Amino acid sequence: MKNFISLFLLITLLLLPTRVFAVDFTIDETDIHASLKTNGQVEVKETHRYKFEGEFNGITRTLIPKEKATITDVHAAENGTDLKIEKEDELYKIYRGGSDETVTIDLFYTIEDGMEVYEDIAQFYWSFFDKNNESTYEDLTITIKPPQSADVKAAYGYDEAYDTVTISDNGTVTFKLGEVPNGKNGDIRVAYPASLFPNAAVTSFEPMLDEVIAEKQAVDEEAAARAEATAQWGILGPYIILPFTLVALGLAVHGLRKRKETMREVRRQRSGSGRFPNEKMSLPAMMTFTNYGHLPTTALTSSLLDLVHKGNIEQISEKEFRVSNRDTVYAHERLLIDWLFDEIAQQEMFHVDDIERYAEKEENQEKYRQRFATWKEMVNQEYRQYDLYETAATPRWISGFGAVVTLPFVVLFPFYGQFIWMAASIVLLGFFIIYSIAYRPLNIKGQKIKQDLQPLKNGDHWKTWAKEDQVPALLYQIGIGKRDLLATPAPLHTSNNDDWVIFLILGASLQNSFHSAEQHTSVSASTGSGGAGVGGGGGGSGAF
Repeated sequence: MKNFISLFLLITLLLLPTRVFAVDFTIDETDIHASLKTNGQVEVKETHRYKFEGEFNGITRTLIPKEKATITDVHAAENGTDLKIEKEDELYKIYRGGSDETVTIDLFYTIEDGMEVYEDIAQFYWSFFDKNNESTYEDLTITIKPPQSADVKAAYGYDEAYDTVTISDNGTVTFKLGEVPNGKNGDIRVAYPASLFPNAAVTSFEPMLDEVIAEKQAVDEEAAARAEATAQWGILGPYIILPFTLVALGLAVHGLRKRKETMREVRRQRSGSGRFPNEKMSLPAMMTFTNYGHLPTTALTSSLLDLVHKGNIEQISEKEFRVSNRDTVYAHERLLIDWLFDEIAQQEMFHVDDIERYAEKEENQEKYRQRFATWKEMVNQEYRQYDLYETAATPRWISGFGAVVTLPFVVLFPFYGQFIWMAASIVLLGFFIIYSIAYRPLNIKGQKIKQDLQPLKNGDHWKTWAKEDQVPALLYQIGIGKRDLLATPAPLHTSNNDDWVIFLILGASLQNSFHSAEQHTSVSASTGSGGAGVGGGGGGSGAF
């Protein structure tokens, strides 16, 4: 889990460096004023009001001209004072440093051959921003002013600029876009009589007005169709979501009912509480089962003491042990003996201090980690051979099918503006995916073991159990990390029947050594090597 989190954070930092370390700002207001000239040029003045939090060096503006047009004479000012500009391809950096303030900067430039002149009309068809823009305009207004008062033959916008047009009596056209999120297109198109531009180069001697009007009708029809589709999807939403919700509820009820039936049978079979499970399963495998597949370092302490309890290892003193019988039931027990006695101690006698002395040496640290990992994998192999879970194939297949069918609606609902139903479909999709992957109900045997071990996760109820169950209970509690041997002192006196006290004392010495070894090997591991607008036009804004 730690490795997964570290990898996730690293990928996030690599993929999002500009968002993590970028200047914090908002573009509160942007006013773009384009004056059309009789020679086909377009003189543009943009006024941007930025609100900065923290230090900043200036603002940026990307200006991408469409085909056959060029952008010249770019300059900027603040309150009439010129500002320094640097150009990198289509990106202009306007220098104006400061900290925690609101600034208003005017940007001026000329679009050469910005007008497209035809036999009957001349049009200004432009993208002042496109989907590559990384900043949100909180309040954007675009104003187009003709050379003189004139009739507007056509004026409309696309995408974010659709249905934002206002036409004044003198022919000035204003697009009041308001908030424009980043990553959006918004081309504008305005047409005037061709006679207003006698000095402009002619783009084509063919008429163009009918095509412009037809395009306007197509845009309107598309918007109307989209609005109709949005309304239809709003009506269909409940009828789509409700059946899937019922399926999800049915799966949840099925799971609860199945668990209730299993628990009823477990209670019937259990003769009573207060004993350690007598199933044919090793202590480390039980810890893996109830600890979500995780074996901490404390599991080594309890596993070694379990071999002492079984008689495979003989206790010589509080810190010394000797192998008495290598014929163990489980492969991971034989591996543990070989690892501790043959590799670490290199003799039949093992001292708890041998663990730390071994792990202190740098050449042994990687071998220590590998041995620990191999031991845990062998425990997992034993654990996986037991039949502790229901197959639950039918409900999992139903859930998987529900996830496949629900997935398209996660995309379709937001496409048609149905964000409430989108949220509902995301919740259902998540439920179906998690259910199909994670739903593995315990069978009677698995649930019985779990219920028998549950009291050991809190308190000392096991001390009232029968003598033969007390030591395994204590070792289980130690192994899953529910008893801190390094912080809990052993009792100063006890009765002759309290065998578990001996294991508590032995465990404290062992755990201290295993803990030190883990620190040595962990330190070693951590320090080891290891333009989308019309005609290609567009642009955007930012800061640095």
